[in-house]
Amino acid sequence: MKQPLTFSAELVPVAYAEALLSLVEELGVARAALLANARVKPEILGNPNGRLSFLDFNQLASVALQLCREPALGLVLGQRLNVSTHGILGYAVLSSANLGYALQFAMKYYRVLGLAYELELVEQGDCLQLRATESFPMGSLGRFAGEGLLASFFSIARFLVGEELRGQQVGFAHPAPTYAARYATVFGMTPQFEQPCHWLSLPKAYLQRPMALANPATVQMCEQQCEALLASLDVQDALLTRVRRLLLARPGDFPDLDSAARTLHTSGRSLRRHLSAMGTSYQQVLDEVRKGLALQYLSTTHLPLFEIASLLGFSDPSNFRRAFRKWTGRLPSDYRAGP
Repeated sequence: MKQPLTFSAELVPVAYAEALLSLVEELGVARAALLANARVKPEILGNPNGRLSFLDFNQLASVALQLCREPALGLVLGQRLNVSTHGILGYAVLSSANLGYALQFAMKYYRVLGLAYELELVEQGDCLQLRATESFPMGSLGRFAGEGLLASFFSIARFLVGEELRGQQVGFAHPAPTYAARYATVFGMTPQFEQPCHWLSLPKAYLQRPMALANPATVQMCEQQCEALLASLDVQDALLTRVRRLLLARPGDFPDLDSAARTLHTSGRSLRRHLSAMGTSYQQVLDEVRKGLALQYLSTTHLPLFEIASLLGFSDPSNFRRAFRKWTGRLPSDYRAGP
């Protein structure tokens, strides 16, 4: 049974957390202090092939931003997430015949990376644009995550091409931060801000550049492993992603099933049947969205409970408390107070 992408889904590779912890240590914050303040148990990182939940990783990132006092932490981390950090997918990209094939492979299997984004490639004249849209709202961590994603992708593309890139364009969904000038040192140009999504555009001329380490046999082996990994992670399909994105676009004013189906250009019956075939229902998806948002609001904001209840579409805070207790076995106030 496929599971929806939620804050509790354990999909984030431990390698990303280790890269963050190493960077934080270099910036003067002890690993133990970061883990303790983020309330993340050290044993979670014991398996190098393990996975963290989005909630745990977001807690690490949030506390790291507070303790390090490095506002551009996402940019710095992204430059360190090199090919090898991305595991089996990274090796496949490195062994591809050219950058075009590497991008095609990455688009097919990027879900093994546990990203909180939906990716797509769009041709625009002589350029190819990679677009990244949040799978769920990351709030104050959106800038950190977007910076890390595009800085990593751009650094890897430059490494694979083997020279400084020219003609690239970059856009971010967030407003320009106070340290916006630092983006130019990373991307070689000044990005556009307040865009509909994060995006990175490269001239198509780079796509045919042959790779120095091209190895078809390695790519084939990596593809088999990525297929097996995707099956084991049990990542959601496209329609479920669209349903979640639709719900997240209208927090507090969630559509009913028939309205959602019309927006998605299908019938209520078809949508119900499709979700049933995946072992879920529209109500279950809605509850997962509400639960994920509730966990985020309680963990990363100081909003009073009645405001959180309203944001989640509950007319009465007591209904929110009952629902939250059903989802987690705890009251919202207890969850916010600590482990």
